Amino acid sequence: MRRLWSDGGFGPRLFGGLLIGFVAALFAATLAGWGLALAERVGVPAGTAETYRAWLAGGGWLKVPMWGAGIATLLTFPHAVNWQQRVLTAWFVFEFGVMPFLVHTTPPPANEGTPSTARAKTRAILKWSYRTPETVARIITLSRDVDPVVREQAVLALGQNVIVTDIEHAAITRPSRFAAHPVRDSLRVRLVECLADPAEAVRAEAARALWNAPLAFGPMPAAAETLAAVLDRAADPARPQRLVWLALDAAAGAPHRSLQSAAERFANTTDDSDLARYARLAAAGRR
Repeated sequence: MRRLWSDGGFGPRLFGGLLIGFVAALFAATLAGWGLALAERVGVPAGTAETYRAWLAGGGWLKVPMWGAGIATLLTFPHAVNWQQRVLTAWFVFEFGVMPFLVHTTPPPANEGTPSTARAKTRAILKWSYRTPETVARIITLSRDVDPVVREQAVLALGQNVIVTDIEHAAITRPSRFAAHPVRDSLRVRLVECLADPAEAVRAEAARALWNAPLAFGPMPAAAETLAAVLDRAADPARPQRLVWLALDAAAGAPHRSLQSAAERFANTTDDSDLARYARLAAAGRR
């Protein structure tokens, strides 16, 4: 037994290799996830990184380090100096090579059920907005929710998601992947519908989403008029100040006569010096 562990320093080499292989495989798995997320920006199909993360979460975190330990153990085989050490090494290689195939990987179902509570819907909106075009399309359904707060969150995500960001930030060296994706038109149609929502916060979010993404949605004068109406009604003390900042943020973007005029009128009537200063910058077309 002593020869099994001590001859040639085999024992420390074997277990040192197991530990290094285990840790190195975990590190490599993490780097692979980051690499796939970056690769999606240069042409790798969207959702690849999410699928990989789901595989890891469903059992891959056990499989990867075991394979790493098995490979590291195999590399110690040439250092075995007697038959007992070679048999032990072969046994470890077999165990760590075969055991991962016995681990049942159960990734989460690709098509998650529709959330039922307001909190679950909000979490789903955050999760779906930057996953894939298909999950972005599911947010459209939530934008029709009876709860105006859920609708507002959904409409915000319809203007800030993987499709819109991809189109708005495309460049010669990184062309858009989703410029011709059918979900893009669905987003535009739904946001235009939301300009007539009974909740002003939903209307304002839809207008800003349309106005701040001209490459994704094209020119949208109706959005500018909606935002101008928000500013014209901003004198009401019961009106949330957040909506005023939202409208001014859009006014400071692409120029539009009605929107800039509304910003100037607001600057001349508000008692809030910070809002007035920002409104004047927006009216002049500057942030």
